[in-house]
Amino acid sequence: MTVVEGAEGLDFGLLLRRCRIAAGMTQEELAGASGLSVRAIGDLERGRTRRPQRRSVELLAEALAPGAETARQLAEAAVAARLGYGEALPRPETGAAGLCELPPDVVDFTGREREARRLEAALGGGRLMVAGPGPAGPRPVLVEGQPGAGKTALAVHAAHRCRARFPDGQVFVELAPAGAPALGPVEVVRRVLRSLGAADPEPAGLEEAAARLRAVLARRRVLVVLDDAVSEAQVRWVCPAVGGSAVLATCRRRLSGLAGAEAVTVAAFRPHESLAFLARMLGEERVSAAGPDASVVAGLCGHLPLALRAVGCRLLARPHWTMRTLLEEVLADPRTRLREMGSGDVTVRASMARAFALLDERARAALWRLATARPPGWFTPATAAGLLGCGQARAHRLLGDLMDGHLLEVAEERRPGEPRCRVPVMVRLFAAEGAWSVPAGAGAAAGRGGVRRAAVPGAPARTPAVAVGGEACQRVV
Repeated sequence: MTVVEGAEGLDFGLLLRRCRIAAGMTQEELAGASGLSVRAIGDLERGRTRRPQRRSVELLAEALAPGAETARQLAEAAVAARLGYGEALPRPETGAAGLCELPPDVVDFTGREREARRLEAALGGGRLMVAGPGPAGPRPVLVEGQPGAGKTALAVHAAHRCRARFPDGQVFVELAPAGAPALGPVEVVRRVLRSLGAADPEPAGLEEAAARLRAVLARRRVLVVLDDAVSEAQVRWVCPAVGGSAVLATCRRRLSGLAGAEAVTVAAFRPHESLAFLARMLGEERVSAAGPDASVVAGLCGHLPLALRAVGCRLLARPHWTMRTLLEEVLADPRTRLREMGSGDVTVRASMARAFALLDERARAALWRLATARPPGWFTPATAAGLLGCGQARAHRLLGDLMDGHLLEVAEERRPGEPRCRVPVMVRLFAAEGAWSVPAGAGAAAGRGGVRRAAVPGAPARTPAVAVGGEACQRVV
């Protein structure tokens, strides 16, 4: 069996020549074995014939070696050439000067070393993986976690660390731009094709666009980072089938329909990580001088990176403020605390609203009831059923929906099937507000295979009743 290393980056003519030389054959010998003319083979190798016919490729593969790997390499290069992005498509420069659409790495990135190492390992180092018997092809890598946990920051940080593994470029696509509907699968695929210079002519539909993208990714080593996915289809159609490319996606909800995907879950910071993060932003001296007030601020933020960044930005903009000032003048009132956790375009409320937009009305009503239960704390499906006024089976389903949206913290199960859950601090504040305003476009379906969302009901001023189970939950004002 003849195998050409690094074949994913070669056009058909050069690959054919390398396969022939590796097999120890001259053009005349290959012509005799395949039934093609010497001139036809020469034209193919020199690129004069840019779109080889399927039957010619099959004859050449059989003549060179009967192994499946040689046939696969030649077939992929031929498909790329027939679709019009073979030799005519300029390959990006390699190394640091190549295509890089990644946002800048966060300068004060803190912690997450364990998660970053897991992402690097999951991306596979850009190694060539093939379909068929044995190991599966490249698998999508997902970053999941509650709103504001820093999923995008972690993904971008890991992508920068892996740049050398993907010398043909790093593509970044924001799947749900602010103020616009979420991108549908065909829009996502075309966006990646444009970045790679393979969108001309524009594919007619999703299947053609995805086929063209798979062929491009099979011959290159490209890292595609998809930010803020809301449906499996947004990720699935971008995934390569073979080769050294990879897809890394951040997700608002658990994308359990992506077979074989590897997920890394991002939780809130631990207390010492919160203080380290504030120290990176504000300076060690300012945080140390605050004493226990710094820990109180971190706790009120739920140790959530986005909330910590918002209050950190407030303190940076007001160097005369102390942590005590922040506590007494800004964060003291829980009714306005969430509103105050914003600075410029860094707002916790917007992140929470996008997550709530993915829930149907029953799940939202259930979350409101759990968030406003007193005293707040851990609950099981059995106690949740009592709070929601429904049976345990329905409570399990509702809790499952909330877990899929990463809107509940889950402790280790004491007994199988009995998880202990609680509503995170920031989610509790947002849910308790009752008026779930959804950003423009956040509720739009993500195209084919997208998530269907219910309209967000307005929150009346007094005692609205929202059905969760068989009974209604009364809002206490």
